[in-house]
Amino acid sequence: MPLRPASRQALTLRAHPQKHVFKTRRDVERYFAGQTIQCLLCGRRFRRLWMHLVAKHGMSADEYRERFGLPWTRGLTSAASAASSGWTEKRKAKARQIARRSQFFKRAHLAPRRNFAPYHKMEAIRHLGISPRTLTKSFEKRVRTLFDKGFTDRQIARVLDVGASTVSRRTKYWRHRGRTN
Repeated sequence: MPLRPASRQALTLRAHPQKHVFKTRRDVERYFAGQTIQCLLCGRRFRRLWMHLVAKHGMSADEYRERFGLPWTRGLTSAASAASSGWTEKRKAKARQIARRSQFFKRAHLAPRRNFAPYHKMEAIRHLGISPRTLTKSFEKRVRTLFDKGFTDRQIARVLDVGASTVSRRTKYWRHRGRTN
C-alpha cells in the first residue's frame, strides 16, 4: 500500500531532520554553489529542488525558503544548473528592458510583503551603520526626553554616542508636529 504524502513527509523529517537556518551570505552562497544542492529535509541532492519539495515533502519553495532562512530572490537551483539555464547577462538585460517598457511592475498585483532572510536583516543593519540598540523603545524614549529638554540633534547624538542622522530621523517628525500645534 503506497504511503500518503503526509506520511512520507513525516518519515523524511524523522530520517534526516535539519534545523539549519542560514546566518551569513557566505553560508547561503556555499549552499547553492556546486553541481547540486542538498534538500535540508531528507538529505538528497538535486540540480533543481522545488519539484522534489512539492512531490516528496508537500511543501512549496516559499515555505522551504522561510523555514531555512533562504533569500526569496534566489531560485532553488544549483550554481551549475543556473549557469546552464540560458539566462545570460544579455538576455537578463533585455528582459528588464521589456519589463520597464511594458510597465509590468505598475500593473502587476501587489503581493503580500515577505520577511527578509535573517542574514539579510543583519547585513542591512551592518551596511547602514545602525546599531541594533538604536532600534529599541528605550533608545526612542531617551531621544524623546533629551529632545523635550531642548537639546539639538547633534547634542543628543553626542550624548547617546550615535550618528546625528539616527537622531534626526526620529526628531524630524516631532519637530513637524510641534509647528502644527
